Amino acid sequence: MPVQMLHTDEWATCTVLTEPGNYHLEGRCEDCGVATLARLNLGEVEDRYHVGRVTQEQYEAYCHLWATLSPTGSRPEWRDVPQDPTVLRIARKLCRAKGLTAPAHLTAVS
Repeated sequence: MPVQMLHTDEWATCTVLTEPGNYHLEGRCEDCGVATLARLNLGEVEDRYHVGRVTQEQYEAYCHLWATLSPTGSRPEWRDVPQDPTVLRIARKLCRAKGLTAPAHLTAVS
Protein backbone atom coordinates (compact mmCIF):
# COMPACT_ATOMS: atom_id res chain seq x y z
CA MET A 1 0.00 0.00 0.00
CA PRO A 2 1.40 3.44 -0.94
CA VAL A 3 2.33 5.79 1.89
CA GLN A 4 1.44 9.48 1.71
CA MET A 5 4.56 11.09 3.11
CA LEU A 6 6.52 13.17 0.66
CA HIS A 7 3.92 15.67 -0.49
CA THR A 8 0.26 16.04 0.34
CA ASP A 9 -0.73 15.41 -3.27
CA GLU A 10 1.75 12.66 -4.03
CA TRP A 11 2.29 9.19 -2.72
CA ALA A 12 5.54 7.41 -2.03
CA THR A 13 5.48 4.23 -4.06
CA CYS A 14 8.66 2.70 -2.65
CA THR A 15 7.95 -0.40 -0.59
CA VAL A 16 11.15 -0.18 1.45
CA LEU A 17 11.38 3.58 2.09
CA THR A 18 9.69 3.43 5.50
CA GLU A 19 11.57 0.34 6.69
CA PRO A 20 14.41 1.15 9.11
CA GLY A 21 17.84 0.74 7.51
CA ASN A 22 16.30 -0.43 4.26
CA TYR A 23 16.70 1.45 0.99
CA HIS A 24 17.25 0.92 -2.71
CA LEU A 25 20.62 1.49 -4.26
CA GLU A 26 20.98 4.84 -6.02
CA GLY A 27 18.87 5.14 -9.12
CA ARG A 28 16.44 2.37 -8.20
CA CYS A 29 13.46 4.59 -7.42
CA GLU A 30 12.57 8.26 -7.22
CA ASP A 31 11.57 8.19 -3.55
CA CYS A 32 14.86 6.67 -2.37
CA GLY A 33 16.72 9.10 -4.64
CA VAL A 34 14.96 12.01 -2.95
CA ALA A 35 15.74 10.58 0.48
CA THR A 36 19.42 10.45 -0.49
CA LEU A 37 19.38 13.98 -1.94
CA ALA A 38 17.89 15.32 1.28
CA ARG A 39 21.05 14.26 3.14
CA LEU A 40 23.52 15.84 0.69
CA ASN A 41 24.93 19.35 0.34
CA LEU A 42 25.27 21.17 -2.98
CA GLY A 43 28.88 20.11 -3.53
CA GLU A 44 28.02 16.46 -2.95
CA VAL A 45 25.08 16.66 -5.36
CA GLU A 46 27.25 18.29 -8.03
CA ASP A 47 29.96 15.65 -7.58
CA ARG A 48 27.44 12.81 -7.85
CA TYR A 49 25.81 14.44 -10.88
CA HIS A 50 29.12 14.69 -12.74
CA VAL A 51 29.82 10.98 -12.25
CA GLY A 52 26.28 9.91 -13.15
CA ARG A 53 24.96 9.02 -9.69
CA VAL A 54 22.34 11.82 -9.68
CA THR A 55 19.94 12.14 -12.62
CA GLN A 56 19.47 15.30 -14.64
CA GLU A 57 15.99 15.78 -13.13
CA GLN A 58 17.27 15.32 -9.57
CA TYR A 59 20.12 17.76 -10.19
CA GLU A 60 17.82 20.41 -11.66
CA ALA A 61 15.33 20.05 -8.80
CA TYR A 62 18.05 20.31 -6.15
CA CYS A 63 19.72 23.31 -7.79
CA HIS A 64 16.39 25.10 -8.24
CA LEU A 65 15.55 24.64 -4.56
CA TRP A 66 19.04 25.75 -3.58
CA ALA A 67 18.61 28.97 -5.57
CA THR A 68 15.03 29.53 -4.42
CA LEU A 69 15.73 28.98 -0.72
CA SER A 70 19.19 30.57 -0.54
CA PRO A 71 19.45 34.35 -0.47
CA THR A 72 22.87 34.37 -2.18
CA GLY A 73 25.45 32.14 -3.79
CA SER A 74 23.50 30.50 -6.59
CA ARG A 75 23.52 30.75 -10.33
CA PRO A 76 20.81 33.05 -11.74
CA GLU A 77 19.54 30.38 -14.17
CA TRP A 78 18.79 28.05 -11.26
CA ARG A 79 16.07 30.47 -10.12
CA ASP A 80 14.06 29.92 -13.33
CA VAL A 81 10.95 27.84 -12.65
CA PRO A 82 11.47 24.35 -14.09
CA GLN A 83 9.12 23.39 -16.91
CA ASP A 84 9.61 19.64 -16.62
CA PRO A 85 6.86 18.11 -14.45
CA THR A 86 9.30 15.47 -13.18
CA VAL A 87 11.68 18.16 -11.92
CA LEU A 88 8.79 19.96 -10.22
CA ARG A 89 7.62 16.74 -8.55
CA ILE A 90 11.13 15.89 -7.32
CA ALA A 91 11.54 19.44 -5.98
CA ARG A 92 8.25 19.14 -4.05
CA LYS A 93 9.26 15.77 -2.64
CA LEU A 94 12.66 17.13 -1.68
CA CYS A 95 11.02 19.99 0.21
CA ARG A 96 8.88 17.56 2.17
CA ALA A 97 11.83 15.25 2.84
CA LYS A 98 13.73 18.23 4.31
CA GLY A 99 10.71 19.24 6.41
CA LEU A 100 10.08 22.39 4.39
CA THR A 101 6.93 23.78 2.83
CA ALA A 102 7.15 23.71 -0.95
CA PRO A 103 7.26 27.21 -2.49
CA ALA A 104 3.97 28.23 -4.11
CA HIS A 105 5.41 28.15 -7.65
CA LEU A 106 6.11 24.42 -7.26
CA THR A 107 2.58 23.58 -6.17
CA ALA A 108 0.69 25.81 -8.61
CA VAL A 109 -1.35 23.89 -11.16
CA SER A 110 -0.41 24.82 -14.70
